[in-house]
Amino acid sequence: MFKLLTPLIILSLTIASLMILEERQTFDVSTLVQIDPIPHTKELIKEQKYVEAKSYLSYFMAYDYVTKSPESSQLMQVIDEKRASLSYKTQKVLEGIFKGKSDEFIGQTSALASDFLVVGDIRDLSIEGVHYLNDEKVDKLMVALSSLGLIATASTLKSKGKSVPVKESIFLLKYAKRTQKIPLWLESKLIKQIAIAKKTKSLKAIRNLLIPIQKLYQQVGLNQALILLHKSRNLKALLSFNKFATRFGKKSQVLLKVTNYKALSSLKKMPNISNKNFLYASTYGANGLKGLEKLGTNKFMKRVGFGANLSKTTYKGNLNALLNSLLKNIPNNWLYLISIGGLFYFLRKFFLLSQYIFPKFNYRFS
Repeated sequence: MFKLLTPLIILSLTIASLMILEERQTFDVSTLVQIDPIPHTKELIKEQKYVEAKSYLSYFMAYDYVTKSPESSQLMQVIDEKRASLSYKTQKVLEGIFKGKSDEFIGQTSALASDFLVVGDIRDLSIEGVHYLNDEKVDKLMVALSSLGLIATASTLKSKGKSVPVKESIFLLKYAKRTQKIPLWLESKLIKQIAIAKKTKSLKAIRNLLIPIQKLYQQVGLNQALILLHKSRNLKALLSFNKFATRFGKKSQVLLKVTNYKALSSLKKMPNISNKNFLYASTYGANGLKGLEKLGTNKFMKRVGFGANLSKTTYKGNLNALLNSLLKNIPNNWLYLISIGGLFYFLRKFFLLSQYIFPKFNYRFS
């Protein structure tokens, strides 16, 4: 029995080693390490960025390797308790009223309330007017946006609310300006388009520029919309962010962050991949998406041990388990050694068998 098992084991190891070496020429899954969100979450908490910390840690809490960690649950509890405290909420409301910005929804609501009314636009124009009288730098874009806000308010009243989305977009842009999230390309376009709107007393010229910003805001919320807006390089890139946000919703910003924005180009190459598999691959960072692209969905997900939700592949049973284990743990020099040793073993067996079948050739091999 042992004599029969030994060749089978050696054959399995040899085949597995050769297959792994061939696969590693395409992509080596042994280099992949899943992102540990705990260190960065701690940094965000230390910086008192509780909203960002919640969004970042929540992204990874969908996966067992994070949820099984007691520390991740403790950090989530710390974040939730802080955000639920009355002192924190009061601080954020006042922040929204007096600074016109906040990372919390409650603070953003108070900022939006002042900006959505004519009071906010008049306040900002007054602030910039004081800067002008004191020979200080005047924020031309803020002046332009506040002027546009007044036009939008009048238009909203005249149109019985039809211009509300434009008013919301103006609020978003003013908010983005305060938080230094408006890219230069958009700033220059806005100043030109607002000048036309002021001349014509019409929002038609600027509406097309504001629509994608409004859609982004609706898809992912204010915080993520600002980050994506800031990262856009032109209107085309902004529209691509809109498509991306439509697909991944509030996971969009973290997905882009953990993959160093490679998710955009990867998704174009794999448009039909499921969100579930794409998001799981992203827990390995940009290299995870690279491996997904190189190996294909089924093989990659099998290799990283996420095969429960996949259809059956050509690799089955113990050989598949052996391949996965070797792929993750064994170095290349060992694989070469196993392959050469296995080939040498069967070559020796072949010569011994040949000597037995054809004794007249008198082969000698020992």
